[in-house]
Amino acid sequence: MRRNSILQGTRRSREQGARDACVAAVAASTLAWAATTRAQVVPSTSESIIVTGTRLYGTVSDTASNVTVITAKDIELRHASSAVELLRTLPGVFIQQPGGRGSVASIFIRGSKPNFTVVLIDGVRVNDQTNTRGGSFDFSTLSLDSIDRIEIVRGPESAIYGSDAVGGVINIITSKSSGHLSADLDASAGQFGFWRSAADVQGPLGPVDASFGLSRTDNGTPVPGGVFRGTALNGSLAGQLLQTATFEITGRYDSDHAESYPDSSGGPLLAVIRDVDRRDIDEAVFGARIEQHPTSKWAQSLQFGLYDRSSTEISPGVAPSMQDPSGIPPSTDDIHFRSDDTTWTHVVIPNRDLRLALGAELRVERGRDDGSLQFGPFSLPTSFDLKRTMWAGFIEASYQILSTTTLSAAERYDASTGAASRYNPKIGIAYEIPESSTQLQLSWGRGFKLPSFYALGNPLVGDPNLKPELSTNIEGGITQHLSDVPGSFKFSWFSTNYTNLIDFNPGPVPKLVNLSEVHVRGGEASLDLHIAGNLVVGPYLSYTLTRDDSTGASLRDVPRWLAGGVLQWHPIEPVTTSLTISHVGSYTDNAVPTGDVDLAGHNRVDLSTTWILRPQKRLYLTAENLFNSHYEEAVGFPAPGLFVRCGIQIAF
Repeated sequence: MRRNSILQGTRRSREQGARDACVAAVAASTLAWAATTRAQVVPSTSESIIVTGTRLYGTVSDTASNVTVITAKDIELRHASSAVELLRTLPGVFIQQPGGRGSVASIFIRGSKPNFTVVLIDGVRVNDQTNTRGGSFDFSTLSLDSIDRIEIVRGPESAIYGSDAVGGVINIITSKSSGHLSADLDASAGQFGFWRSAADVQGPLGPVDASFGLSRTDNGTPVPGGVFRGTALNGSLAGQLLQTATFEITGRYDSDHAESYPDSSGGPLLAVIRDVDRRDIDEAVFGARIEQHPTSKWAQSLQFGLYDRSSTEISPGVAPSMQDPSGIPPSTDDIHFRSDDTTWTHVVIPNRDLRLALGAELRVERGRDDGSLQFGPFSLPTSFDLKRTMWAGFIEASYQILSTTTLSAAERYDASTGAASRYNPKIGIAYEIPESSTQLQLSWGRGFKLPSFYALGNPLVGDPNLKPELSTNIEGGITQHLSDVPGSFKFSWFSTNYTNLIDFNPGPVPKLVNLSEVHVRGGEASLDLHIAGNLVVGPYLSYTLTRDDSTGASLRDVPRWLAGGVLQWHPIEPVTTSLTISHVGSYTDNAVPTGDVDLAGHNRVDLSTTWILRPQKRLYLTAENLFNSHYEEAVGFPAPGLFVRCGIQIAF
């Protein structure tokens, strides 16, 4: 009976979310008077375009932030099985996915927690404030279909994005119609029962340009207990409104089923209870933007974003141990989270050296969890229903002094229900040494993170009195463009202080607590070389040192060393090979059966080869974890071994 009521509640939530998305689409299509000038401010032909980390729409060389852009070409050559595999080989980025794609995937940027990274899909925020990671995004549910590029900005960006943007920002930008009718098919199969099929159609639809994509994935069972099956739909519409305005509507829907051993259970190697968590997830992302650029010096934009997520979760719990004598009881959860975000932005360009952006944002978040905990024969109902309204005003400026120096500054004021208002500044400078190809960068900024609904309301580990988390960051860097060989070298260092960091205290009574002071220091170096036109080499090295002042210990799940690189080789005309190498240093993890455990570092190699049979047809072969490296990303959760897939792509 309980299971049926949960499913019925989930269906009602999904139907309501679908109706709300339709209403939002109709409303957005009537806003013909709204505005922006991104098309004028940003050159549309450069792959170095960066629209994340600034509202002024510059390029990578214009911003003092540490930015990485994964292009459409990178995605095509890698043929990664999931977004997690694509993001693994980035400087300063560590991804933890215990037991394969059936579990929640967490991303750590520069030692910051997963919920310290704002994740956007076409500019729509998709952080889930009800999940067990405290408001992160679960990358295991993200399909790579119809993704044009991914932009990763490291460091605090609360001056631009407000709460959550403490460690960085990831913006996932989907492909849009080029205005020409075309279609693509992609099918692949591999070990462990893996298979995937995808189709994409784009082209003119009356007066607008449209695109539509559909995919289905079954990840098989690469590790015991790990299951993932998902269906993804995406689409977009874009067109002209009046003479000076354009509009764009984007939508994405995912329906997934996932299974994995519970968090901290010890996984398939150590878990005493041999049943698994089961999750049924529905996610909808909707965005609408209307742009107007009546003059070359002034523009305005109105953007609306909706993120709606419903999930039904059943967990067998975790058996007691010496660390946690009570263990984690079996539970059921019917969860619904929704976020509505509206942003109005003005961009003003008084002269060629000065750019200004100012505007306001209103975001409303609501999360509800109706569940139960099972204590022997007794079932204890648990629930929370929380709502938070946030509004903000912001201003950003960029000023170029002569031709060598660019100053940037941003300030944002955030106010929300139940929390004190916050001012978050950020300043930066970029200096190019005259008659050289060397650029120096320096930035300073503050960030903050409101406690998630899970942290405030969860009956087991939550605490309604948790304080907002605060950060202060300073970062410097150097970028050297090479002349003898096309390419560049980049080095950056950073120092971040966190206050009131929310962390998990495993017991004997598990609880989320505020840590008084945490320090994170580190550096990153990367090289990008284009040799002889057919070879691209991109090694990187990252070092991160964390320290909790109260204990003197390092933070869990933060490796000190990350290293690796990407090699792309085009030996003959129809063949391209992409080789990625990654090293993850040792780090400490915790599980209920064992307590803290130091997990050994590991190395991994992935290989992908593409054969172009004709312009419209290509075959590809990939081997993830090519040398079958044995390691654990979490205590008791072995990583998948050698994973071979082959596929075909056909364009029409």
